[in-house]
Amino acid sequence: MECKSRILMGVLVLPMMFTTLSSLASESVKTSLIPIKIQNIKNRTFNQDFQEVGKITAVDSTALTFSASDKLITKCFSDGAYVHKGDVIAKLDSTQPKAELQKAETQYAIERSKLHRMLALIKKQPDAISKQDIENQQLQTHLVQVDVQQKKDDLLNYQLIAPFNGRLTNFKYSIGSRISSDDVVVSLIKNDPVQVAYSISQQELAQAAPNQQVTISVDAYKNKRFIGVVNYIAPEVDLQSGRIDVQANIKNTDKLLIPGMFAKVTQHSAKNVTYPIVSQTAVIVDGDKRYVWLYDGKGVQQQPVVLGDNTNDGYVFIKQGLNVNDKVVVAGQQNLKPDSLVKLQTSTVPTTPVLPLSSPPKNPNPASSLNKPMQKITASSNQGAKHEAA
Repeated sequence: MECKSRILMGVLVLPMMFTTLSSLASESVKTSLIPIKIQNIKNRTFNQDFQEVGKITAVDSTALTFSASDKLITKCFSDGAYVHKGDVIAKLDSTQPKAELQKAETQYAIERSKLHRMLALIKKQPDAISKQDIENQQLQTHLVQVDVQQKKDDLLNYQLIAPFNGRLTNFKYSIGSRISSDDVVVSLIKNDPVQVAYSISQQELAQAAPNQQVTISVDAYKNKRFIGVVNYIAPEVDLQSGRIDVQANIKNTDKLLIPGMFAKVTQHSAKNVTYPIVSQTAVIVDGDKRYVWLYDGKGVQQQPVVLGDNTNDGYVFIKQGLNVNDKVVVAGQQNLKPDSLVKLQTSTVPTTPVLPLSSPPKNPNPASSLNKPMQKITASSNQGAKHEAA
């Protein structure tokens, strides 16, 4: 009887043991599933802008010298003053050339008077004066007239005249100084427009062209932007830097830009490019390798990628490795292995903000360790990258 009881107890206990073991196995599988979030890859269109550092230079500048030698008697403007083309900037003592001009003008008046009397006489008495004498007097009068004009031109050499609109530097000499014809008295710098000189890479050359618009900013006026146009692209590569020199004329109507300033230059290309974008948090860095985890509906696998620039809104564009509608793991990827079992979380990842055409990101983030910031975003062709979860 005791044996039968033991057999009955064993029969009852055995199913309970199987049920318990099955429950434990099921629970073990559940705990081994790695929770992940995924993102559907979408494209975004970017403007091919170049951002470089340049230097403000003068379009025109000249060192002004007198064409004569004498004592400096007048400075018509102060140091740093703005002048217009034709303004007299300074004068030398012109006492002697003025006296020579007066003498020449007096002689011209005498010769002209002689000629007028001779012409009046031959009207009354045609044979009173020979034709040869009349021609000689006409020639003499003309020569004196030429001498007068030369003396007037010489007198201008005692004046320093502005050849174009611009701003003066400081005068090098004081009133009373003896000036020779090779002494630089002051320099004149054209201040509107000015130029910005910078260089672009050989890769950027394909998108660069004359007459493209540029925007610059300088540290002195952080919240102000200056507009210009590319007017020169070098026909050769600089042998030392391996880059191409570019110049652009910049409007400077407020006279705020000064030659020598450093400037942040953005050259706007008319050509756009489209790339898939992915959240920066999805990219795994392993030495020189960059990869993401792709989800195929069952499991995950590593996918190497070639990164572009950060977009300043939490995303990075992908030059190679991803296609539209690929499902990329954006949360939980740190725990993944090629044979990992995964489950999709029910929460979703925020979508990419819609960005207005030709506008930079509203809240730029600092450059990440992955790449430098994207220069400029001009369109969000697919309204950002949507995210999905089971």
